[in-house]
Amino acid sequence: MRRLLYGLAALPLLAGVAMAQEPMKLSDQQMDKVTAGWDLRELDISNTSVTLVAIYQRPSNTISCGSCFLLINNPAFSVASAFGP
Repeated sequence: MRRLLYGLAALPLLAGVAMAQEPMKLSDQQMDKVTAGWDLRELDISNTSVTLVAIYQRPSNTISCGSCFLLINNPAFSVASAFGP
């Protein structure tokens, strides 16, 4: 009896998988707005320095800093650091 109840409880789950449709195709305009993966942008401020770290940044968000003593810009990993608050 217990097996029958478990079987009946599992039927709705199996029916949902069986009735699944193909994924909807996106147009080119919709695909341009889709971002895949993740990115990170962190700003650390202390009493003596300001540090900005960016991982997988977008090309429009490159780090620009005129007073930084350390500035490394790369699409995968970027770091900028300056003295002062």
